[in-house]
Amino acid sequence: MCDKCKDVHQRGKKTRNDDVVPIQEADKQGKVLLPEVCKTHPGKTLELFCKECLVVMCSMCFTQKHNQHTVGHIEEEMESQKRYAQEQLETLNSKLYYFSDHRSKRHEASKTFRESLDVVRKDVQAQGLMLKAEIDSIVTSILVELSSLAAEEDESCKQDCQPDEKHVKDITQLIGDIEQKAEQMSSTELFELTGRLRNTVPLYDVTGKSVHVPQRTPSLVTGQLDTKQLKEMIGYVSARYEKKEVDSRHVLNLSMFRVPHQNTIISICPTEDSQAWMSVHESTELIKVNKEGKVIESVKLDFNRWCLTVTNTEELLITCRGSLPLIYKLSKDRQVTRFTDISPLKAWGISVSDSDEVFVTTNTITILVLNMSGENQTNLLWADWDQNRMFDRRKPSCCHW
Repeated sequence: MCDKCKDVHQRGKKTRNDDVVPIQEADKQGKVLLPEVCKTHPGKTLELFCKECLVVMCSMCFTQKHNQHTVGHIEEEMESQKRYAQEQLETLNSKLYYFSDHRSKRHEASKTFRESLDVVRKDVQAQGLMLKAEIDSIVTSILVELSSLAAEEDESCKQDCQPDEKHVKDITQLIGDIEQKAEQMSSTELFELTGRLRNTVPLYDVTGKSVHVPQRTPSLVTGQLDTKQLKEMIGYVSARYEKKEVDSRHVLNLSMFRVPHQNTIISICPTEDSQAWMSVHESTELIKVNKEGKVIESVKLDFNRWCLTVTNTEELLITCRGSLPLIYKLSKDRQVTRFTDISPLKAWGISVSDSDEVFVTTNTITILVLNMSGENQTNLLWADWDQNRMFDRRKPSCCHW
């Protein structure tokens, strides 16, 4: 009903108690939906569906706007739309399962990772307690030694002062006798006193004697804090890294260029978005190219270069061909200097982390970790890494990116 008919219906004696609801809320009648009224043409029902505009319409809408379009009856089209919705429902359920499963596995992996961190945290705390206990033991031992020295000094002082205490007592007594009785003594008593003094005073001869003091005053020779050694005693965190998938849609091929076959590229190191350093086989020059492959700079070297890597300060580190122990550095002003010598090991591949750690493979199971001064920080043993990693367990070599 329209609004006017609805008012009449609700005023009627026989119909005023009827249940009148909006047509959108009306129940189905034998699986047939009650027809909806066109909002553009009142009184006309929506019975057609435009497959191009994806809208429902009445016959007048079709005549005015959609007569050139593909149109179907609304009931037939509703069945088609239901089938489509059902298909999409199955697709969505499949995608929902994928993302839910991926999320669940990621949370489980995160839980396992955090549990591993808790184990490592307890190990670190245990190592710290052991180290503290050892330090406390050393400190206690030194304090006990000091207490022993103090006891020895007390005993030595007591023995050294014992004769002096008797002499002090005797001399004090003589001084008192002289001061208190000398004026009041009879001649006999006076002569007795002086005779006593003649016999006694020589006994207290101090000629050639000196007060004994310890030959050396105790002092603490403090040790030096060796942070590196402390770190090695505590240990270091060995994190496990797993392969991550890369969405190929996010990978863009910027450019491609080739060099003659005999001039094989040994190593390539990007420095900017559009430039890279390259070492080329049987070439005495280190060259920089743009993304079209055009050489824009070259540097003469007096050694055969092998692997390249760029530091966070835009300096280039270079290992030597032939697995030599020397690593060179090319500064921004194009000066070539020796970075470090890792003898007896031989430098092979090289890379720099975001935290300025220099990783050097040595064609053995040992990987050196250096600081930016070329000093050894620690060693990683390839053989100790998790066997479940997706890496080749052979000797690590250089990756030429």
